[in-house]
Amino acid sequence: MTLEQILTGEIYAFLLVFVRVGAALSMLPGFGEMAVPLRARLAAALAVALALSAVVGGLPAGPPTAPSDILRHVFGEFAAGMVIGVAARILFASLQIAGQLIAQTAGLSNIFALPGTGFEAGSVVGGYLMIGGLVLIFVSDLHHAMIGALYESYRLMPAATVPALADLAKLTTEAVSTAFRLAAQFSAPFLVLGFVYNVGLGLINRAMPQFAVFFIALPVSILGGLVLLAITLTAVLTGFLAAFGTQLARFGG
Repeated sequence: MTLEQILTGEIYAFLLVFVRVGAALSMLPGFGEMAVPLRARLAAALAVALALSAVVGGLPAGPPTAPSDILRHVFGEFAAGMVIGVAARILFASLQIAGQLIAQTAGLSNIFALPGTGFEAGSVVGGYLMIGGLVLIFVSDLHHAMIGALYESYRLMPAATVPALADLAKLTTEAVSTAFRLAAQFSAPFLVLGFVYNVGLGLINRAMPQFAVFFIALPVSILGGLVLLAITLTAVLTGFLAAFGTQLARFGG
């Protein structure tokens, strides 16, 4: 049995879509988390690829005769899927960065936060912000927008072609800059108040060296950080959802 007999046009098109979808879902928030079993991720990738292969245009009518062309097609689909997943994951990390900055300012930093959840490398605040953002992604149906971004990505990065390196670099760098900008915006109130608070403590310690500033300042700093977090939490998560949806829309071309 020859390769042409095994790889019919429909099977080959499905496999190409599956490569892009599988690469993206392995990195997308929610679908690609460590807590999600591998079989569940594989089943989701197969289901999404089966649905998209029926509606995506521009797929090859059949497999090429040269194995090098097949490898080029597979590599192109893998690169396209990875850039979608990595860009979304980088933007999702803005919550972790903001949480780390908030925790350090408020005295809540802990590198061993939330063991067993996949958010160990961060702080308590960052872990809970990421969990809250993840919940709101599914509550607000942004997981449907992720699948829609995979479909729309075929306009920006056509099937069976290797995406231009400049386009991949542009999408990735824009995601990185947006993530750091969001992290700075989310943590700005804490950084400003923390700076003012620490300057005030320094002046008090300068005026009264015998005063035990540290033992009084730390509980007040933690309490103030928690109160400010409760006040700004809605704005932080709402801003993240808006930016995340905008990032997904960029793959529509």
